[in-house]
Amino acid sequence: MSEQDYFDPVHLAPPVVGYMAPAAARRGPGLRAWALVALIMTCAFALLGYLAWDDSRTHQRTTQEAHRADNLTRQVSALTAEASQLNAELTALRDDNGRLRNQANNPTLPMWNSCGGPCTIAPNSVRVGSVPDTFQLQINFTADVPVRTYIFTFRQWAQFDQCGFAVRCVTGSYRAFDAATSFSQTVDEAEGCSAYVWVLQSDRQGTIKPDVRVHYKPASQPTGICAVNP
Repeated sequence: MSEQDYFDPVHLAPPVVGYMAPAAARRGPGLRAWALVALIMTCAFALLGYLAWDDSRTHQRTTQEAHRADNLTRQVSALTAEASQLNAELTALRDDNGRLRNQANNPTLPMWNSCGGPCTIAPNSVRVGSVPDTFQLQINFTADVPVRTYIFTFRQWAQFDQCGFAVRCVTGSYRAFDAATSFSQTVDEAEGCSAYVWVLQSDRQGTIKPDVRVHYKPASQPTGICAVNP
C-alpha cells in the first residue's frame, strides 16, 4: 500500500438535515398508554353504569317490597278487625247459648189463656187458678176496677167457695193483697209444695188484662204448707 493510499481521507456521507427516528419507534409506548387509559375508562364507565343500573333495580325492588309490606299490613289490620268482630260475635253467641240453656233448664211459661185476652170480672164471680208444684208463680195484671188477690191452700179455697166467696169462712193463715188496678207479685210457696190456688176478686163489674206466668224453680225441700204439715 502506498503512502498516498494510506492517507486518503475517508469520505463520509453528510448528515441528513431534519432526520427523525421512525414514527413507529417514536409513538409505540404512547399508544399503548392511551389504549390502557381508554380501557380503564371504559371499564370505569361500564362499572359506573352497572352500579347505577343495580342501584335503580335495588331502589325499584325496595319500593316494591315497601308496597308489599303496606299491603300485608293492611291485610293484617283487616284480619285483626275481622277476628275481633268474630270474637265479639262468638262471645255474644255464647252468652245467648247460656241464656237459652238456662231458659231451657228453668223456663218461664204463660199460664192464663182461658180468656184469650182481656177477661171480665164481676162481684159474684172470681178468677181462680192452681199453682203448679216446683214452679214459682208470677201474677201480673191491670184492670179498670180494683181487684183483690188471694193465695189459698186447697182446703182454704174449698172454705172460700162454700162460703160464697167470703173470706170470713177461711181458717188458717193465707196471703191476701189489697185491691188494686195494677198488680205484680211473685209467690214462692209452691216451689216445693203442690197445695195452692190463686184467686182474683172484685166488688165491681170490670175488665182485667192478666199476665200470669210460672217459672220452673224446684225447691230442694218442702215449702209453704208442705213444710208445716209434711
